Amino acid sequence: MHASALILTEFRQIGGSRRGLVRLHQKPLIQYVFESIPDEVEEVMVSVSDEAEAEDYRELVEQHLGRLVMSYNVALPKIIHGVLSEKRADRLLVLPCDAPLLTVEFTTFLLDLTRRFNAAVPTSSEGVRNYVFSAYRTVEFLRAYQASHDSDSMDVVIGEMRNVIYVNYRALRSMDPKLAFMLRVNSLEDLRRAELMIQRR
Repeated sequence: MHASALILTEFRQIGGSRRGLVRLHQKPLIQYVFESIPDEVEEVMVSVSDEAEAEDYRELVEQHLGRLVMSYNVALPKIIHGVLSEKRADRLLVLPCDAPLLTVEFTTFLLDLTRRFNAAVPTSSEGVRNYVFSAYRTVEFLRAYQASHDSDSMDVVIGEMRNVIYVNYRALRSMDPKLAFMLRVNSLEDLRRAELMIQRR
């Protein structure tokens, strides 16, 4: 089963810099995400909102043999639908550009679940689904998106999918009790926290 990955960048800036290009130990955040992608992934796509953002990311994406795709700020279901409609792979791994502590162990785990399930979505104990770390089978997602009448809500689209596994955070703590691999850098404070965590590794 061929696999691809989609890195999302459409998040607010930090300190005037695009989220994925904020540097942590001399490396842009998105580079850590590239390095966490399993070897079995054959194509990596980076979703950007417009031409200006594409230009800022272009060199780094090309260095990692990735491909830029335009989202024009549409909702996440439409972004995923757009790349899956090309039918270049059977499975898709979705990741954010701002998670520098991601591990190959975690991303491989998510992607491997789609060998048995149509979707894999981490979920908190309160039932909140974390779609920016997730994985899907192409054919079933496309069917569900159509059944949802092109909904802008991931909850609605996934509600139309069959054979979905919701991975509770408690189960993921076996990889890391603190779930550091899911830490996202949303602010300068988060950046300092990530710096300390990397130093302690």
